[in-house]
Amino acid sequence: MIVSNAQHELQDVPVCGGVCFPRNTLRDVTRARFRVPSDPNDGREGGTAQTEVLDRWSDGSIRWLLASLVVPRVAGSPPTSKTGQRIPVILDLSCDEDHQKESDQRQLTSVAAAAEITTTVKYSGGQIIVVIRNDCDRHLQERTLRLTSRLSDTSNQPMHVEWKSVRQETQGEVRRVFVVNGCVRECPDVMLQVRLTHWVQIGQLQVETRLRNSRRARHKGGLWDLGDSGSFCFRSLDFELQLDELGVSNDVYWQAEPNQNFRRHTAKETLRVQQNGSGFRNWSSTNHRTDQATTSVADRGYQVQSSNGTFRGYHAQPTVVLVSETGSFSVSQPEFWQQFPSSIEVNKGQLIWGVMPEHAGDANYELQGGEQKTKTTWIALHNDHSSERDILPAGALAHVCSVTRIIQSGASFAEANVLPWFPGDYPARDADTGTGFPTSGSERPVDDDLRRLSSYLADATSGDFSLEARRRKIDEFGWRNFGDIPADHEQTHYEGSNTIVSHYNNQFDLIFGAILQFAASADLRWIDLFDPLARHVMDIDIYHTTQDREVFNGGLFWHTDHYVDARTATHRTYSRENQKPGRPYGGGPGNEHNYTTGLLYYFYLTGNPEARESVLLLADWVLRMDDGRNTIFGILDDGPTGHASATVFEDFHGPGRGAGNSINALLDAWLLTRDDRYLLKSEELIRRCVHPEQDLHSLHLTDAEGHWSYSVFLTSLGRYLLIKQEADQLDEMYSYARETMRHYGRWMVVHEKRTLSEPDKLEYPTEAWAAQDFRKANTLRLAANCEDEPRLAAAMRSKARELNNFAWSDLYDFGDAHLTARCLSILMTEGQRDLFHRTCAPQPIPSGELQWRQSPECAAQWSMFIPQKERVRRILKSPVHLAGAVVRALNPNRCRRAIQAFRRQI
Repeated sequence: MIVSNAQHELQDVPVCGGVCFPRNTLRDVTRARFRVPSDPNDGREGGTAQTEVLDRWSDGSIRWLLASLVVPRVAGSPPTSKTGQRIPVILDLSCDEDHQKESDQRQLTSVAAAAEITTTVKYSGGQIIVVIRNDCDRHLQERTLRLTSRLSDTSNQPMHVEWKSVRQETQGEVRRVFVVNGCVRECPDVMLQVRLTHWVQIGQLQVETRLRNSRRARHKGGLWDLGDSGSFCFRSLDFELQLDELGVSNDVYWQAEPNQNFRRHTAKETLRVQQNGSGFRNWSSTNHRTDQATTSVADRGYQVQSSNGTFRGYHAQPTVVLVSETGSFSVSQPEFWQQFPSSIEVNKGQLIWGVMPEHAGDANYELQGGEQKTKTTWIALHNDHSSERDILPAGALAHVCSVTRIIQSGASFAEANVLPWFPGDYPARDADTGTGFPTSGSERPVDDDLRRLSSYLADATSGDFSLEARRRKIDEFGWRNFGDIPADHEQTHYEGSNTIVSHYNNQFDLIFGAILQFAASADLRWIDLFDPLARHVMDIDIYHTTQDREVFNGGLFWHTDHYVDARTATHRTYSRENQKPGRPYGGGPGNEHNYTTGLLYYFYLTGNPEARESVLLLADWVLRMDDGRNTIFGILDDGPTGHASATVFEDFHGPGRGAGNSINALLDAWLLTRDDRYLLKSEELIRRCVHPEQDLHSLHLTDAEGHWSYSVFLTSLGRYLLIKQEADQLDEMYSYARETMRHYGRWMVVHEKRTLSEPDKLEYPTEAWAAQDFRKANTLRLAANCEDEPRLAAAMRSKARELNNFAWSDLYDFGDAHLTARCLSILMTEGQRDLFHRTCAPQPIPSGELQWRQSPECAAQWSMFIPQKERVRRILKSPVHLAGAVVRALNPNRCRRAIQAFRRQI
C-alpha cells in the first residue's frame, strides 16, 4: 500500500521503501512490476519496479526487499486526515528458474537499466557533472548539469573542495545512485559527500549533501562545549547549479509556500528566498547559542527579495523554476524551514541553493569535532515542450513537501515475524484520536486493559504534548536541532525559571518505539517522529571520528545531563557552565547509551545506507572499546577492558544496560552482515555477565538505583534467543542463555516488586520508575517462555500481570509528567509488548540441542569480571606478575599500540 499526506493531487511520485516477507517465501527477484488495481482517473495502471535485497533469513530467503517505483497518481487527502490517502498497490515479483536457489548474499536484484537512457556522473576540478542522455526522445537528446560547491571560511574567503572519487551505488531502470566524495583542501579532515539519485523515468535528481568534520573534539576535562579547537568553523556552504542547455534569456517562477500562487520574476534581477529562524514565537531561544553565548538566529522567519518586491513570512517551503525555450528545471528543498538556515537564489541564469547559507546576522557555523550535517535538494528536469501545468503548481516537485511511503499492514508484519514480540494490527480505531488497539487473538474482547495503551499514546502525542508543541517549547528546530525530541521530563527537578533546554538523544530507542507504533497503526504521524529523529541521530548524536580514544570513537552521545540546561554543549551532554567547583564532572559517549535497533529497522524501511553504516559503526564501537590492545594499559595487559559490559560502576559486570545495549548492537550488526565477530562477541559478553547458576543475591539486583537496568540485559538476552532459534543454532550458548532466563525468572517471582513501593530508597522517585516496571514485567514473560515447569511459568506470568497493573496505576499518579519524552519512549516499546503478551498465545522457547555444560566456556564457574585497569593495578603490585608483563611489553606491536593510545589520550 502507498500512503500519502499530500493535500493536493500528485502525479509521478517517486517512492522507495522496504517490504518484508515471511521466511521461505521468496528466494530471489529478477523482474518486478507494480499495479494500481483501481484508478479510474488514470489510464496508467502501474509500471516497472526496481528491487534490492536488504536482508535475508538464515535459510537464504528474502526477509526485507527494497522497492523503488514511480506512482502515476496520488489523490489528495483532507488536512484533517490523520491516516492520509491510501492507495493499494500490487507488487508482482518473478524470478527465473535458475535463480531459485538459496543464497546468503545481499545482492542487487534490480532489472537492467533501459538502454535508451544513460546517466553519467563525473567530476572535473571543483565541479560535479551529471550527463543524462535520452536516445529515444526526439525532443530531449542530452542534458548536462554542473554542480559547483562554494565554501567560505569565517572571513568569507573561499575554501576549495577537491573531489576525490565517484562510484555507482545502485543501478536500475527506476533509480540510479551515484556517490561523489571529496574533502576541503585547506582542512582535509573536513569531508564533503554528494549522493545523487537519478529517478530515471521522471527526470528528477535527489541530491543529498553531507558535510562531515572527522577531526576529534579536544573536550578538555570531558566537557564538550562549542569553541573547541577540534571544531570546523565556516561562513557558508552553497551549491551552484547550471544547466548547459538553458539559454541566457529565461524566465523565473517562484512560490515561497506550497499553497501560494507562482510569481514571475524578472531574470535580470536577483531572486533570493532565505529562512532565517523557525517562524515561531520562541525563535530566539537559547537553544541557538553560539560559543560566545549569543544567538545565531537574527530573524524570526523567512524573507524573499525579488523583482516583485520584498516579502516576509514565517514558514517557507519554496519551489523555484527556471524556464527557457531550450529547457527548464525546478528546484525545491524538503524541510526548508525546519532545518534553517536554508536558501534558494537565482542570479544571472544560475541557481544557487544554500546547504548551510550565510546567516542573516554575523554568526558563523561551527561543526563540532565528529559532527556532520546532511541536507537534501530535489531537481526536476523538464522537456523543452513541457506545458506550464507540468512545470508549475501541479508540477513535478509537489511531492517534496509531503510524505509518501510504502506501508504494510500490521498483520503482514506479524505474519512475516520480522519484529520481536509484535502484536500485529491495531484495527479497532478511535474516531477521535485516530489511534487504535488490538482485538485479533486477544484473550478477551477489547476492554480497558487493551484500551489504555491507545489512550496513553493519544494523550502523549496530542495537545501540549504533540510533537510540534514539544519542539516549539525550546524551538527544537534548525540544522543541528531538528529531529531531536526535547527531554521535557527534566523540567521537574530543574532549578531554573525558564523552560529547560535539554535534548533526549534517542534514549531507550525512541526511533524503534515509533517504528513499532507505525507498523501497528500505519499512522503517518509516527513517521514525523522517527524519520527526522533517525537522520538527526546519524548526523549529530554519533561521534564520526577515528582520532579520539577508542572508548569514544564512533560512539553515541548521551542525552543532556540531568536537570541542567544544555547551554553550549549542544547535544553532547556535558558543559563547562554546569560544572560545580571542586566536583568531578564530564565524560563522553558510553556503552549504557547505545541504541541501534531503531536505526536497523529504519534501514529496512527506507534503504538509507547511512543507517546501515551507523548500526555497524556503533557495533564496531563496542568491539573497539572492549579491546584492551587499544589502551595505554595494553602494554602490560591486552585483555578486554570491560568498557562494553560495565553498568553504573566500573567494577560491576553483571546484568545491566551497559552490557545489554552492547549485546543488542552486536546482534543488529550480525543480522546485517552475518559476520561471526559480532555474534561471538555478544556471546562473550553474555558469559561475562550472567550464568545459569549465578548467585543472584550477591548482585544486589533489588537496589533499584544501582541495578534497575538488569531487565534491559535480560530483554537483549531474550532477543538473542529468538535470533539463535531462527538461525537454527540451538547450541551450547543457546542452552546457556535459556537456562539463565529460567534462573532469573524464578528469582524475580520471589523477590521482585513494584519499584515505587519503596520511594525512600530512590534519589528521585519520578514517573520513570513506574515506566521501567513495564520492562520488568515483560522480562518475566520472556523467562516464562523458557520455563519447562508449567506451574512456575504460570507464576511468572501472574507476577508480570501484577507488576504491569501496578505500573499503569503508578504512572498516572504523576499527572502530566507521565506524558513526557522518557515515559513515552519506554511505553511505545514496552507497552506494545505488554499487549503482545496479553493478546497473543505464549511462544515457548524450545530446549537446545546441546546442553550448556558440554562447552568448557559455558561450564566454567562464574565470577565477576575484573576490568583491565584493575588487572594492571594488581600487576604493578606483584613483582612476579610485573616481570612477566614487562617481558610481554617488549613486543613491538604492543609498544606501537600503547604509543598510539597515549597520543589519543592527550
